[in-house]
Amino acid sequence: MDLRPHPEQIRAAPKFFTVWVPIFGTVYLAVLLALGGLGPEHLLLVALALALSLWSESSRRIARIGLPYLLYGLVYDSMRWYEDYIRSPIIHVREPYDFDLRFFGIHGQTPNEWFQQHTSAALDFICGLAYTPLFFIGECIVLSIYFLLTGEERRGVRFTWIFVIANFIGFSCYYIYPAAPPWYVTDHGFAVDMSVRASAAGALRFDTLVGLPIMRGFYGKSADVFGAIPSLHVVYPFLAMVYGWHLRRFRLVAIAYFLLICFAAVYLNHHYLIDIFIGLGIALAVMAAARILFGSLSGVAADRFAERQAVAREQAREAL
Repeated sequence: MDLRPHPEQIRAAPKFFTVWVPIFGTVYLAVLLALGGLGPEHLLLVALALALSLWSESSRRIARIGLPYLLYGLVYDSMRWYEDYIRSPIIHVREPYDFDLRFFGIHGQTPNEWFQQHTSAALDFICGLAYTPLFFIGECIVLSIYFLLTGEERRGVRFTWIFVIANFIGFSCYYIYPAAPPWYVTDHGFAVDMSVRASAAGALRFDTLVGLPIMRGFYGKSADVFGAIPSLHVVYPFLAMVYGWHLRRFRLVAIAYFLLICFAAVYLNHHYLIDIFIGLGIALAVMAAARILFGSLSGVAADRFAERQAVAREQAREAL
């Protein structure tokens, strides 16, 4: 992949990259400036989108998987401006708690409550480290880039858009069915208090161990306190596990990480088990819809092998 600048290639580039991305970036920055929320991270996001779109044909290939991730970040950041206007007035605090207590209760406690009484420094560190955004989002980004660089661009694009669409459906659920996380019940009971700020909950024990406010800095700025259902944290490693399943060396690591995130979500008091099940249901539904609409990816590996064989034959002819 040639990443040198090629301005001469812009004329043949699709107008989406040369016209619509710059227009959208300009409008986005103007809106944020008018709202008083423009920050350096927004300038960096738009600069990155423009660089990928205008640099060269190779960068536009990267943009096919990069721009959806940037869109995901943009939408997540934007929710702080309109969440109070679109959220259902009915906040569900007791229902998720009662569900877990009834079907998964341990000696009259939810699994979350039981784990908060049976913590250990080792689990605090392992679960906290696994629960950092660097890993559960980074895994998906790295896997997308790997697919692109190894000739599985179709798989990479499919995987990336399923990641983004599953997130958008999850975000919608936050406002259609706003639900309190288990840490809210632990700290505030079952009364609805809209003034409560987000919390890192059990993940604060990780901050204490490492001496840095990593979890407080991220989870303390969560877009919505009442956005527990579904758990998107488990969706990310689940999708990575499914789409990277054909990579034998990656498979075992992906399985272990997925199971660890499911455990950490409950152990750190961030999600009930019902949150996890609904998140996985959304991921499966989006994958099924993509397969029905766009077909199977089973032929990708064969196409990749055939492409390599063709390149090898061409190189052999040139050598002769």
